[in-house]
Amino acid sequence: MAEHNVGQAGSLLQDGQMKRLKVEDQEIVLARVEGQYYAFGGNCTHYGAPLDEGVLKDHCVICPWHHATFDIRSGLRLEPPALNDLPHFPVRIDGGNVLVTLPQANESEPQGKADPADPRVFVIVGGGAAGNAAAEELRRSGFKGRIVILSAVPNVPVDRPNLSKDYLAGKAEPGWIPLRGDASWYAARDIELRLSTRVTKVDPKAHTVSTHDGQTIHYDKLLLATGGVPRSLGNTPGADLGGIYMLRALHDADRIIEAAQAGKRAVVIGTSFIGMEVAASLAGGRGVSVTVVGMDPVPFLNVLGDDIGRMLRAEHEANGVTFQLNSIVARFTGENGQVKAVELRNGKTLPADFVVIGVGVVPATDFLFDSGLALDDKDRSVKVDIHLRTSDPDIYAAGDIARWADGSERGKRIEHWRVAEQQGMVAARNMLGQMEAYSGHVPFFWTNQWSVILDYVGNAEKWDRIIYRGGKPADKKFLAFYMSKDEPLAVAGSGYDQELDAIEIILRDKLPLTAAQIQDESFDLIGYAKQGQ
Repeated sequence: MAEHNVGQAGSLLQDGQMKRLKVEDQEIVLARVEGQYYAFGGNCTHYGAPLDEGVLKDHCVICPWHHATFDIRSGLRLEPPALNDLPHFPVRIDGGNVLVTLPQANESEPQGKADPADPRVFVIVGGGAAGNAAAEELRRSGFKGRIVILSAVPNVPVDRPNLSKDYLAGKAEPGWIPLRGDASWYAARDIELRLSTRVTKVDPKAHTVSTHDGQTIHYDKLLLATGGVPRSLGNTPGADLGGIYMLRALHDADRIIEAAQAGKRAVVIGTSFIGMEVAASLAGGRGVSVTVVGMDPVPFLNVLGDDIGRMLRAEHEANGVTFQLNSIVARFTGENGQVKAVELRNGKTLPADFVVIGVGVVPATDFLFDSGLALDDKDRSVKVDIHLRTSDPDIYAAGDIARWADGSERGKRIEHWRVAEQQGMVAARNMLGQMEAYSGHVPFFWTNQWSVILDYVGNAEKWDRIIYRGGKPADKKFLAFYMSKDEPLAVAGSGYDQELDAIEIILRDKLPLTAAQIQDESFDLIGYAKQGQ
């Protein structure tokens, strides 16, 4: 280990500032908060974003790309999608000089093992974002009992948002897709990962779960995190033909890639995130001729509004994707059991070597219908309280299947990757008795389509109006505030990474933000978020 003089303490940084430095060929960030200096890894442990381009408030820094959050004092990861803590380095002041010590090793992954003396068994049903996050958080929090993950898919937990983006396009970096490499990572932490294991029954009274292969597993605490099942068009004539795919798991993406290698005409059904990302990945990365079919007049109409939807459609069309909007599939036709065309109700026929359906998901809760747990009357999602606890005190739910009490009549359910990870972490801590409310976390998601990177902070199922700041969607650089009664519920944006970090802080800390402030281009969103007043 060696100390490095990086500058004078009195003049190097002001409070609340960060600076990127290169020390021993390593990129680090130096920050000053309340007169104290801190040094930590320069890049986010998720996708490597430069953290000095994020926002620092108090002792927390938010990643500018996907909003992972870290405590700069310890490097501790506070918010996903980052999995690992940041490297952090000792800093001391000597003779007015800021001295940083770079150790040879600085462990940043969660550790922990089971203790045979701890008889508790925590079972997690589901190997997706929520289930993986919960298992890791249990070990991070010092849980020494058994952790059993029952996952219906044959693969270790993967980075699902990437499946419809870089992975499908053939641009993913090696090692990006598995969240933790292979099964040995879980084994090293005594996390029993049982793949290709489908749960068929939960018995809350007996505290057991049953699996498709006849196993019965006892639990002390249970987390349900089975995610969603893609909606099919099963009642549409010809839907059973070969060459019709849905994208949810790694093997689904692999099948679509194989189809794209054999055929170069695709019809994508659905104009929300999966459908539009698949269209961009197939056309841009695989050279496939893509036609997108949607029921709405504009893509993303009910999620992002008309202006952003039109901008994204124009971006696709500029890259050769065609659209059939205001359209409904009448039937699929084929030869020798293989799809060859998609017929629409308006009489148009679209030739297709393969079809990808992306029309949303439904909660994967069929195995719970006889469990006695409280389910939503409409979509059969699992009702949970603010602590993500179900109607049974020893059972929790997180991710796509969880409908949590947010004060509304029905509660809220959000199908986002980071939300699932957040809820998995919160549920794990609450299984250990911490009783943390999920409401302290802000939803966030992102989408990449051609040259557009769009981020979305908060949640707005309905809004009164949209206020644009910093440009219009057609400029591809803008902030869109979804307003209700003069308050922002959510913000979508492109080209304003720091401002979106600041907006997450504003929503998280419940800072008042009026339409007049938003419309005033001179109003400093970042400064307001950092000062908190």
